[in-house]
Amino acid sequence: MRGSEQGGQHVTGWCSQPPRGMEEAELQEKEFFSWEEFSTFFDAWCEHRKVLFFVKNSVPLSKCKWATAPPQPGVVEALKYSSVRLVCKDVRGSSKPTQGGQQKGCSASIVLKMSPSKDRLIVTECQLAHNHTLCPIEFAYYFKKGYLMANSCLPVRTTNKISKQFVGAQDVRRLLSYCKSRDHGVLDVLHGLDSLFASDPGAKVKLVFMEDKVIVKTIFFLTSRMMVLAQRFPLMLFFDRMVGLNEEFDLYTVLCVDGTGRGHECTYCLTRKETPDLLRFTLASLVQSVPEVKFKVRCVTLGIEITNLEAVKELLPNARVQICRSQVLETLFNKAQELGVAEDERIWPLLCQLASSKSPAAYNQAVQEMKAIFPHGFVRYFCRHWQPRSEMWVQFWAFETACNVNACELLKEHQHRLLSALSPPLTVAQCILDLTAMQASGTATAEDQELDEEELAARYRSVCKPEPAGLIEEELGFARHSLYSCQETAEGYRLNDGPSEFCMDQALTHCSCSIHTSPLLPCRHIFAMRLRTGAPLFDPALLPKDPVAPLPTC
Repeated sequence: MRGSEQGGQHVTGWCSQPPRGMEEAELQEKEFFSWEEFSTFFDAWCEHRKVLFFVKNSVPLSKCKWATAPPQPGVVEALKYSSVRLVCKDVRGSSKPTQGGQQKGCSASIVLKMSPSKDRLIVTECQLAHNHTLCPIEFAYYFKKGYLMANSCLPVRTTNKISKQFVGAQDVRRLLSYCKSRDHGVLDVLHGLDSLFASDPGAKVKLVFMEDKVIVKTIFFLTSRMMVLAQRFPLMLFFDRMVGLNEEFDLYTVLCVDGTGRGHECTYCLTRKETPDLLRFTLASLVQSVPEVKFKVRCVTLGIEITNLEAVKELLPNARVQICRSQVLETLFNKAQELGVAEDERIWPLLCQLASSKSPAAYNQAVQEMKAIFPHGFVRYFCRHWQPRSEMWVQFWAFETACNVNACELLKEHQHRLLSALSPPLTVAQCILDLTAMQASGTATAEDQELDEEELAARYRSVCKPEPAGLIEEELGFARHSLYSCQETAEGYRLNDGPSEFCMDQALTHCSCSIHTSPLLPCRHIFAMRLRTGAPLFDPALLPKDPVAPLPTC
């Protein structure tokens, strides 16, 4: 069959066919509960038969007017159309005349319509007889897997190309210009990322789409502030699932710990549930975004459900792996319950003793006691799954113990704060907007917002005379309640409060503003940036060498 130019979108087809009546009987009245389901079926079914189709016309559900109750929003999102007509690529006939004159157009077609129950698409018409020879070569040239899905929103070739790549503000705007409709939440997600780049042009974003589909699978991003935190506090990282956003997506975060023991997000990863190898993807994306952390991380603590732990050593060569101790403890207790031995009052205290062992001898003693009390099935499970990894979860070997950080509590508290701040269920797009707003405000968690000005002011009053101490207290108040945009520079940091811009050094001890340069006291800008980066707000290095000296006169 000779190729011909088409004004529509080429979709699919078939070559060696069973009897036409059998084909039509199989397809007639076939039901699909989503446009994605039909697209996947039609791709595979038609790829086997090697004939090209395109969408001749369609009626989007979002544009329909209803005399009765309209379909639920979830149904509109899933089905996309109230009716679709697919026709053979040769519907217009061959462009070159045959011996008998111009070839008539092919009448092969398929029609889908929404069911009366408004919850599925049904094949209501199918005419599968072709009046031309089927050509596998032409099919191989024109056929593009996933084109039915691309017809809804973005070209599949575009999403396949950018998938797993970092995208910038211009890439997001270009994708927005390509969008044809609000399918799969893609448009809303792109608008969310556009807002992120508008507030923070230096943000890093990586998008992952399902292969051959215009469906967002994973969004990895971190703001400029989060990059600063990762650079400043790379020693210990924590990675776990934090929030279930809705029935399809979860939010994972990587946390770092500042000098005061507080946790801060340094990456966000929004991904579909049960996405494989997420640890490797997230850590690789973090290292690509902040290369300095690669050899500085000494420990990564993971939630118990995280798999492929070997990825940590591959991507962070100097890091050791730990598993959240409290989660291991809960898993062991649940296993004991499963085996029917959790009623024994000795079980929980012994498991706690095992997990909190302060020496190898204490651990070995607890293991021996466990073997004497627990049934053989539990001991076998423990020796197979947890004994070989004891250095990853028993307190004696814990990296964070020496740093006075409770990893389990840090993860639990952070999860609780995010749940309170985000209030699931919510869409991925809304989550991006909420997380962006939290980062733009300079505080990502409720704990970060709790600036105990009175305690800090008291500490400064203890080393300063009343007048400078009063000025410092005033500046602390401005640091909390003012809005700033910040940017890292080669020399340190740049902060903008709207009308003016100020520069600070890397140590965050000096600022170019007159508040600091005249009396040499810490200003609101230094406090605001320290609050953003997790640096301590009380620091003797912020004061003049003679902090009790009177203020210089202007």
